[in-house]
Parts: sequence; structure tokens; C-alpha cells
Amino acid sequence: MFKSALDVSGPVEIAPEVFWVGSHIKGDIFQCHNYLIRDGSESILIDPGSLITFKESLKKIKYLVDLRDIKYFICHHQDPDVTASLPKIAEVFPRTEKFIVTHWRTYFLLKHYNLPFPFYLVDQHDYELVLSSGRRLKFILTPYMHYPGNIVTYDESSKVLFSSDIFGAWDDNWRLFADESYIEKMRAFHEIYMPSKEIVLFSLNRLKDFDIRVIAPQHGSIISNGRLIYEAFKALEDFDYGVLMEVSTYSEVKRLYVMKSILKSVEKFAMDKLSLSEVVPFILDALKTAVSVEDILVKADCEEGRLLYSVSRGYELTEGEFEEVHGEEFVVENDVVVSVKFVASRISQPHRQLLEDIARVIHATAKRDMFIRSIKKSVDFYKELALKDTLTGCYRKEILDTLVEVEFYNSKRYQYPLSCLMVDIDDFKSINDGHGHIMGDRVLRKVGEFLSLNLRKGDILVRYGGDEFLIFLPHIGLAAAKAVAERIRKFIESSEIEGLRITVSVGVAESSFARDLEDLIEAADEALYKAKRAGKNRVEVFAG
Repeated sequence: MFKSALDVSGPVEIAPEVFWVGSHIKGDIFQCHNYLIRDGSESILIDPGSLITFKESLKKIKYLVDLRDIKYFICHHQDPDVTASLPKIAEVFPRTEKFIVTHWRTYFLLKHYNLPFPFYLVDQHDYELVLSSGRRLKFILTPYMHYPGNIVTYDESSKVLFSSDIFGAWDDNWRLFADESYIEKMRAFHEIYMPSKEIVLFSLNRLKDFDIRVIAPQHGSIISNGRLIYEAFKALEDFDYGVLMEVSTYSEVKRLYVMKSILKSVEKFAMDKLSLSEVVPFILDALKTAVSVEDILVKADCEEGRLLYSVSRGYELTEGEFEEVHGEEFVVENDVVVSVKFVASRISQPHRQLLEDIARVIHATAKRDMFIRSIKKSVDFYKELALKDTLTGCYRKEILDTLVEVEFYNSKRYQYPLSCLMVDIDDFKSINDGHGHIMGDRVLRKVGEFLSLNLRKGDILVRYGGDEFLIFLPHIGLAAAKAVAERIRKFIESSEIEGLRITVSVGVAESSFARDLEDLIEAADEALYKAKRAGKNRVEVFAG
């Protein structure tokens, strides 16, 4: 449904008989939306809007329906951008039967408008509204998001979630439908508006029970893409909240979010990279939007040796050159001692905190770089062992006692996470029995390919048994490993092998609790067994 160029001078249909009837406020990062559900003489106006947008919204509403046919006005909360137009509506709209639909907590404030309309309190009607046409609206209480009596509305007919402030955004380059950049734009809005992660997770868990095809927030952009809806939920689970406890002025907020955006982009980029030569130049470019950094120098020391790197000199940087260069230096110690110098003419105190956080990212990258270099020294040895399974191209299980064992104990020594996925093809025996063992071998070969396609270069893929695979993910914690497992499961579920559709179940475990590699594999196996018992084609995580 995404439109690259969309005329918003008139109403826009976002789902069958559901329309955006808002008004684009030019030059304002805080766009406010209202929506219309057209349902004959019981049409519904959702979040009526403010006096700023009333004239434009009224024109769009009149284009769609006769004003006498609007029976319900849903007010998700009491803020003026939602309700300030109500007295004007009372003047302009015909005096047919009409109701203000809201929560009792909001009613305590809206009653002061002294409106001629009675209230339909959702908490007194089982949190739903059923129209004569059979259309059913479900109301979900989302307390403190950002108002104590805040509600959102789910339309069962169109599967649209009218989400009030949730999933909103501030956007200086606004478009009606969200694109890939929208997820990050939600950050500042939510981290400032919403008080705590506990409150956000409480409401998100309630909303996950619904089959949502479109999210129509009061602010920001409409999310009409299934993948973006999934990513929006995931992002809200990960954001920080209560930011106004840290800063107080608008200029401080803007500066904070520039720095947060830089740090998040650096952390995200560095997560999948293995070397300083990949990560540090990216950091230098990212920093230039906020700090005039000319070069970044890195010196890392551990028992195995020393590693030197700079953006300008690469790995040719010498220790003497590192010592001679003047810059803001940060030293991070954790097994590997890493010194990072940022060469800049002037660095303010707020930016110094950003550079300190980025130095920690560089520290993690330097540790990874040094470890990869030590592993590469042994690559020829492992190649000679020819420990690849001839059918699937995966490692054979014999490497568990060599390469994987080394990886496990390095994860303990250098204190980085190592996650293990155990993947099992669902009902593989029925494939062999029904289609023959040759077809079964083809399925195994393709599953091996599918798994490889979804892994990084440094991950370790092992054929563990007949139709079981082990995947070891260095530097990946439990939450990220679960996301990898879910991506693999969905990829295989959506693929086809010579006309066959197959699924896999995945068990996920992480090394922090495990005494040895055997413990880690057993935990992944236990999680896999849980996935099988729960119905297959699932991902389950070892609970400990």
C-alpha cells in the first residue's frame, strides 16, 4: 500500500471503507491525524482533531459522508490535538444521535467541554462497539501511553489498528505511508512521550493478540506493510523511555537524539562486522554529522600480541605514530586493552560521552578482529582435515571437538556471547517414506543451502545427525540468536524444494550458563524438544 507520491489534499482510503481525513501541517514535525470509518448512518470519526486542522478535515469528511451520518466520535485520550475541535463539531454537525466514545478516565476531562453529546464509555460496554451492519470495534486499554486512560481501537472488519500515540513519530520529511526509515523516526517520539519500558511492554503484549494489517497512528505515518509492522513492534520493545528525566530543553533533546542516532547506527553496523578496517571508517563518517573528527587511531594489546590501526594509515600504523598523534584518548580494558584516539580540534563535554560510548564499540571490534586473526592462522589446518559433509556442505560433527570447542572456550575467556541453534526438519521421516530417500537427500542438501544463506561468514554450521543441524553464532546473544532462528524458520517455511513445502523447528541456547560445549548443545536440544511438543514449525529458547 506504500505510495511514493500521494495526493493528501483529499481523503485517502487506507483500507476498505476506512479513510485518512487529516490535514498536512506544512513545516511541522508533529503531524496529527484523524480517520473516518464509513458505515452508513453509523459512520465513525476517530480522534476528531484540533482547531488547526478542523477546516481541512471537515472538507474531506463532507466529501465522503453526510455529516448527519456520523454517529460516533472516538477520543482515545483528551489532548487538544485530539479533542479541541469537539465544540466546533457541536456547532457545525446536525443534531442527530451522536456519541463521544472514550474511557471513563478521559470522560472526567472531556465533560468540561459541556458538549451536547452523551458519552459511550467503553469500560461499561465490554470494551467494544458493535454497529448495526455487524462491524465490531474492539477497544484496548493502553494505560499511560501516554495518558492514564489511553485506549486504542481495532476494527475487526478492516484489521486496522487505530493506535493513538503508539507507533507515532516526529518527522521533518513527512509522508502519509511509512517507509524503511520510519522505524528509527519513532524513537525520539516514544522515548520522550512514554514513561517506561514496563508500561510500553504491557500494552504491546495486549496488542500482539490481534491480526493487524494496518497501523493508523495519530501522529507520524501509517504503517501498511507487514514486515514494517513486525519491525515497529520489535523497535518499541527495544527503545529506551523516560528521556525527559535526562534532559529538559528542546535543544538538549535534539542534540541527544543526534548522538543517540549516531551511536545506534554505529552499534548496528558493527554487530555484523569482523574487523577494524570495516567498522572504524564507518564510525568516522557517522561522527562527522556531529563532531569534527579528522581521524581515529586504535591500539589493542593482549597476550597474543598487538594490533594497530587508523583510518588514514590502515594496519600500517606504527606504535610511534600512534604515540605522536594528539587526540582525545579513551582506554577500555577487558582482557584486551584498547586505546582509541579521536583526532579533533575541539570536543564538547556531551560529545565526549558519545566518543566514550563509541570507544567501547571499537573495543569490541578490536577484540573480534584480533580473535579472527588468530583463528585464520589455523585455517589451513582445518581445511586439510576436510571436515565437510559431502551431502550438505556443512561441517561434520567431528569439528565439535576442535573448531567449536575452541570457539566455546574463547567465548568464556574473552567474555563474548556464543549462541547455539539446533535445527530439525519437521516430519522428515514422512518425506523419506512418501517420496523416497533420494528426495530426502535433496531436501537435506537444500536445507543446508538455506541455512548457509541466512548466516554470517564467521558462523559455524554443522550437520549433527540425520536431519538435525547445529549452528554456532559467535558474538550473538540470546535475543539476537532468537531473531536469527526466526528468520531461518520463516525463510524455509516460505521456500519450496521440488514442489515440497517443509518446515523446521529450532531450539536456541546461549553459552553464558553452560559449563562446557556439551551443556550448550543439550540446552539447545531441550529447547528444540519444547518446540516439537508445542506443534513444530516454531522457535523456542532454553529457559535455564
